[in-house]
Amino acid sequence: MSPAIILIIEDDVHIGGLVAQVLREAGHAPALVRDIGAAQAWVAEGNRPAAVLSDLMVAGSAGPEQLSAELAAIFPGAPVALMTGVPRNRRAALGVTHPKILEKPFELEMLIDLVNGMLPPRTGEGQ
Repeated sequence: MSPAIILIIEDDVHIGGLVAQVLREAGHAPALVRDIGAAQAWVAEGNRPAAVLSDLMVAGSAGPEQLSAELAAIFPGAPVALMTGVPRNRRAALGVTHPKILEKPFELEMLIDLVNGMLPPRTGEGQ
């Protein structure tokens, strides 16, 4: 089975690179873009992710409270998780209610578990 393509939308090159490296080592095929415009261009090129992992405060978005809806429109049917260093009470004040949020800083195993949990089980696993 081919690796799952995970689109990472992260403007911090160090965080994005680390996330991509960890996911690659976990057997996935990460693609990294820096903003919403680049994500839209990536899709326009014919690419389709198995899952999307985006920073909450990403350039090109109408705002953190709109990001989930924007990503759902760009990637219909793809599961989406958000990464953020914004504290929970501040997210609530911003109106961010997304169900899958990975709080920075995070343990690498938490990242892998989150992404694996968004994907359908691989054929033949656990047998």
